[in-house]
Amino acid sequence: MLKNNTTLAINGGKPVNKDMIAIHKPYLDDDDSKAVFDIVKSTFVSGDGPACREFEKKLAKYLGVKHVFFTTSCTVALDLAFRIKNFPQGSEVIVPNFTYTSTALGPLYNNLKIRLIDVDPENGNIDTTKLENAINEKTVAISPVDYAGNPADMDIINEIAKKHNLYVVHDTAQSIGASYKGKKTGTLADVSTFSFHGTKNLTTGEGGAIVTDNDKLAKKIIIMREKGTNKHSFLTDNITRGYYEYEDIGNSYVQSNILGALGVTQLEKIDWMNKERAKIADYYIKELSDIPNTKLPKITKDANPNWHLFYILVPPKHKYWILDALRAEGVYSNVHYTPLHRNKFYSHLGNDDDFPGSMKFFSGLLRLPIYPSLTQNEKGCVIKAVKKVLSNKKK
Repeated sequence: MLKNNTTLAINGGKPVNKDMIAIHKPYLDDDDSKAVFDIVKSTFVSGDGPACREFEKKLAKYLGVKHVFFTTSCTVALDLAFRIKNFPQGSEVIVPNFTYTSTALGPLYNNLKIRLIDVDPENGNIDTTKLENAINEKTVAISPVDYAGNPADMDIINEIAKKHNLYVVHDTAQSIGASYKGKKTGTLADVSTFSFHGTKNLTTGEGGAIVTDNDKLAKKIIIMREKGTNKHSFLTDNITRGYYEYEDIGNSYVQSNILGALGVTQLEKIDWMNKERAKIADYYIKELSDIPNTKLPKITKDANPNWHLFYILVPPKHKYWILDALRAEGVYSNVHYTPLHRNKFYSHLGNDDDFPGSMKFFSGLLRLPIYPSLTQNEKGCVIKAVKKVLSNKKK
């Protein structure tokens, strides 16, 4: 690439797009607005209401899983996933080094330790070739992550977990609607946790879910999710007279009925939203496949991603210049996560040399805009800007 190219906007040239193309926008329509309005009008706006139950039931059917519980976030769902197990204090959970802090916080909230594991340098998911070596006598669980909505290689992970009698908490925060070997994420582990944050493919603004096929774990979730009470049964069965029992320790993880209604309408169009993302990803891949010194996303074998994110891997020494140059062209680009060990709170868990895959992935990673409402013109501008910035030709 020619950094001194005078046609580049960063060097004073005319930008590809006058206004900045956002990297993300939630897809919200009139059905979503009406659903929220109707619940507000009903006055049942507190937690675990009828709309929440409807959302849970429909999401369970969509995923093909027995139990779904709507929560205030994926972070608390991860907390709950470990709270229900009561592992000995100081036990270890294997967590990918390239993930959002919430994956690690779930175990940490429950007095467990985390052991960071390196990731595939081309897609950010757990490097399964290094998994077995990370297991020791203190290991009790593995928490794989589907980075960018691309499922982790769950067959290998589950096989190793079964061999060592380990609990698997699948952090599916980004992968709603994605599948692996014909099965939707959410059905591939002991427990899975989704995010419905405002940046996710299906959004309730803030929110998440914990899902499982395990009846015993589900019973514990029901109690602990509602402050350790049997309020869930109280609301469902209405067999007591105005009170419910305090049965165990817990916290308040239930979500507002307002957002339950939003979940229902969002779920109705999740397949369409994911298909729109896939069309954009296909277009990007076709148009960018011949860009020199640039790699496109590596998809897990037999997986169908939901394209929560789209990224390119660029020459590390030019990454931040490319980021600034794309922004100057009117295309917002950013870096999504720094490896956990590079953050103050986790810095004692290793250094760059311990995680070569994470560092290689992070060093080249740049995200590009992808969301259902991205227009044809905007998609074209993204491609034009990337080609302009990464071109090796003189103008």
